Amino acid sequence: MPVLQADLLEKLTETKYLSVDNYESYRAIMRLFYLEHQKMHYQLDKDTVLQLLRNHPMFTEYSAAQLTLDLDQLTTWKSLTTVQDPHRHYTIADFKNRRFQYMMSPAAVEIERMTVALENLSVSSASLSPSSFRRLQAGLREMNELENMELIEVQSWWRDIQGDFQRLSQNYQDYLREFYGPSMEKRMNAGEFVAYKHHLIHYLEGYIQDLQHSAAQIGAQLDAYSTEQIAQMLDLVTRSELEVVPHPKSAQPSWQEVRSRCEGVWQSLTSWFTGPAPTSRQVLDVTNKVISDVVQNAALLVQLENMGVSNKAELHHLLTLFASCQSLQEAHRLSAMVFGAQQARRYSINAGQDPDRMDRSIYDEPPLMHTVQPRLRTYKPRMERNGFADKSAEKARQREKILAEEQALKQQVLHYIQGGKVDFALVRDPIPPSVRTTLLSWVAQANLNSDRRSHTEYGQSYRLHSRGGELCIPCTDGTLTMPDCVLIFEEDGYV
Repeated sequence: MPVLQADLLEKLTETKYLSVDNYESYRAIMRLFYLEHQKMHYQLDKDTVLQLLRNHPMFTEYSAAQLTLDLDQLTTWKSLTTVQDPHRHYTIADFKNRRFQYMMSPAAVEIERMTVALENLSVSSASLSPSSFRRLQAGLREMNELENMELIEVQSWWRDIQGDFQRLSQNYQDYLREFYGPSMEKRMNAGEFVAYKHHLIHYLEGYIQDLQHSAAQIGAQLDAYSTEQIAQMLDLVTRSELEVVPHPKSAQPSWQEVRSRCEGVWQSLTSWFTGPAPTSRQVLDVTNKVISDVVQNAALLVQLENMGVSNKAELHHLLTLFASCQSLQEAHRLSAMVFGAQQARRYSINAGQDPDRMDRSIYDEPPLMHTVQPRLRTYKPRMERNGFADKSAEKARQREKILAEEQALKQQVLHYIQGGKVDFALVRDPIPPSVRTTLLSWVAQANLNSDRRSHTEYGQSYRLHSRGGELCIPCTDGTLTMPDCVLIFEEDGYV
């Protein structure tokens, strides 16, 4: 594991001018120095800086004393360095003022270059070029020839592999950032996005085809290398990093540090193309999702546009019809036809209706009568006083029917009592469901008592005797599986 150096954890005073309270003047001064630095004007005096600043409308009232304070502060932060003016001093005032030439420090040049890149970050357009895949394939084919190369060639090969892989990952991330950014969101809501959609989908589909084809080939190449080949390659790359690339003696990295860094790069490259869930598959899924979003958004825009055109023409036609109405009553009828009834009540009743027919109009249906009652708490329906009908004869018929059914059931049940007992093992004829229910209720009643005795609904006393095991009894609706038991009745089954 690499160890953090102490000097990397120190405070960077060169970046203070970017976020302090008076950052406008500091940043303007540093940007002027950077622009002049690009023109190879490395050293500027105070008068030149003041003249350049006053060319901007914001600094027309900027004074020389204020510039002196700002330059001294930037020098304190090590953003600027001073060089003594070589001209001779002819007056004591010139000697006391000690005119200096100012120039940017190397750190300030890089910081200002970074700010310019950040300002133009949204302007740059990322591209999903398949050339990185092809260069990676060609570079991986040369891996078997590293033993015959010089270390400087190995170093160049490794830098090319890293650069292609870095560009591949960076371009993909930049493109997604650009697509899901606010600028693309505004573009997707614009009308011209429909025309832009065809070009974008064609572009992404081509990238997907190259990704599917190249990712599979690169993954096969990486899987074909053995562990020994990868270890030998990493050793050669580590040697080239240590022996070819010049390092200061005080900052010379160790073998383990360089080897660990190279292994991390190789593992990232491998996980991008191989494994159960490679990054290339995620890239493919996200790109397909982008295409789906683009198509859906374009379809919605087209639908909205067509809807707007259709509604406009329809409203124009309706307004023309209303304008041609001769009276208010005619306008009311037209409104009812176009917009429907303004106030409607719908009722739903449970009434028999004829089957629907396609050739039958609603006006041909017979009217249905429904009594509506008021929704009041104090409302009570009117009670009609009528006499009741004599239903004694009907009740007598029902009673006789029930008694006959009970008597028939009793005869069927008593038929199974043979020799003062009901032995379920001897049953051969199918038992009807009603008889089976009665016999099983007798078994259940005896099981509920501790002495395993009970009485039937016909006044008979019996006890339950279990013999263990199970038996199957035929029934009219199937086969009953129950414990093997016997119902033994007292006094030969009769009370």
